[in-house]
Amino acid sequence: MNILEAILHRIEKDKNSSGAGSSQSVMRYECLPIDEKLERTATDILRIYSKSTSGYGTFDSEEAVYRFPVHLRDYIVTNAGFIAFTHEATRLIAAKMEGEGFATGGYVLYLRYTTQERDWLLVAMLKLKPGTGVIEQTIELSDTLSFDIDHLHEAARVDLAKWQADTQPYLSFIKKRQGGQDVSRYFREALGCTEYTDSKHNTEKMRDAFETYSERQNWTHEQKRDGRRRVYDYCEAKDKAGEPVNLTALSAMINDQDPESFSVFVREEGFEIGETFKPHKATYTRFKRIQRQFGSVKVSFDVQDLLDGRVDYDDAHGCLVITGLPAELIDEIKNHKEDQNEPSAD
Repeated sequence: MNILEAILHRIEKDKNSSGAGSSQSVMRYECLPIDEKLERTATDILRIYSKSTSGYGTFDSEEAVYRFPVHLRDYIVTNAGFIAFTHEATRLIAAKMEGEGFATGGYVLYLRYTTQERDWLLVAMLKLKPGTGVIEQTIELSDTLSFDIDHLHEAARVDLAKWQADTQPYLSFIKKRQGGQDVSRYFREALGCTEYTDSKHNTEKMRDAFETYSERQNWTHEQKRDGRRRVYDYCEAKDKAGEPVNLTALSAMINDQDPESFSVFVREEGFEIGETFKPHKATYTRFKRIQRQFGSVKVSFDVQDLLDGRVDYDDAHGCLVITGLPAELIDEIKNHKEDQNEPSAD
């Protein structure tokens, strides 16, 4: 990771307070020094963020209402300045916070960085937690305050190149609920986050993630086949019920011995899959397996084999066509045909 710019601002607000003037912004006017402390903190935040991401989307198109993308464009496209951009964005967050009685303020971190030749902007609300440290000179215990990174509830990240090219989704964010309440909604609204609900995109990414996951798990052909069947059955049941796929529930269906492993894999590997999404029938049907028996002949293959052309039906001749047969099977068929055609001994 290469940090380009970073800054921290504070929003002060008492718990259970709301209304105009209930929050105050305390701004920095210089970027944070890019040193080991910042790099260590940024690394820890991004580690937690990758595990906590639960939504993907875009900025709301009503820019007269949602001003964050306007200020971001001024910063990225017209070089209006990083510090000026973060001041405007912090005011937007503070204004939205005034409508939430439960919100207690915190520190807003803006982090511009590159990794693997991709340009990112992360915005995160950080809270402080009390702790105990030591005074090196006297070897006495002392009270300390540090960022409670493990409980990251409000954060969003923009893939700046995808955003400028309008390649969707270019935005990811955290959605957190506590006591049945969406505690991060005000933050997403301040940034104008709109969830990307494209059914086909989410289902395709889920399918790609499953295939990669099963390879990493070194599953056998039979394990992959059973896993695909479970995914198909789950998606089909949700589709018929008019309900969304839930990534956490799907993860438990895919690997009941390690129920969270698939969802963790999805987040850690950066697959852009929402926590919930409508299943796309034409895509999840590729998990289905076609199998029939007629007489002594058994036929079984994945729908994907049909789509990839390995299996086809010849309507003119009323026969099944299978391509890419292994040499051993071809030799065995030929040998049996030759045995059958040999003249009988008189």
